[in-house]
Amino acid sequence: MNENAGHRDRLRKRFDDTGFDGFSDHEILEILLFYTFAQKDTKPAAKALIKEFGSLEKVFAADFQQLCGVAGVGAASARLIIMSRAIMQRINRIKIVDAIPAIASGSALMTYLGSSMESLPEEQLRVIFVNNMNRVIKDEVISTGTEDQTAVYPRKIMKRAMALHATGIIVVHNHPTGQLRPSNADINITRSLVAAAEALDLRMLDHVIVGRDDKGYFSFRENGLL
Repeated sequence: MNENAGHRDRLRKRFDDTGFDGFSDHEILEILLFYTFAQKDTKPAAKALIKEFGSLEKVFAADFQQLCGVAGVGAASARLIIMSRAIMQRINRIKIVDAIPAIASGSALMTYLGSSMESLPEEQLRVIFVNNMNRVIKDEVISTGTEDQTAVYPRKIMKRAMALHATGIIVVHNHPTGQLRPSNADINITRSLVAAAEALDLRMLDHVIVGRDDKGYFSFRENGLL
């Protein structure tokens, strides 16, 4: 048995015995990368990821291109990391929806979102479609990036709300810079959404801006802008 095979066996045995208790961040990545490298030593790539992003949490927040830019990390490994993050976000979201009867405030929304938007590398616009009890019907990413589609969003969102038989919507997007103050574009899109929702007898419950790395949120409703 070669040295790398023995190292893999030891890591697997440790995980089988104790889970990830006692594992360093790079060791967790090492064992994950076993599944994209059949024989190659994954320690250098794992350490390079931690060095590049600074922590395990930030590795899992990185996007595809950023991950592929790290030495030793190919498309398959980047995809595995992103898929692992997406699976956990989906599981956590389902658990939280089951635990929270309704999203009726900015703080309840933040509990629902968890940390899923706090470390995203680019801006993401999501809409949460709810029923009369403010329970989540559907949670969808409408766009990623900062392109100006102020005229497109209201039509797209209202059409989707009608298809889902939603009675209310909550709009949320993140500011990767961490700045919570709404921009002029944020204010304009909110006004357009309110007008479109009123025309269809839908409730525009809130527009929330999420900060970066647990820096809080800005609620249009809580600040008297809705």
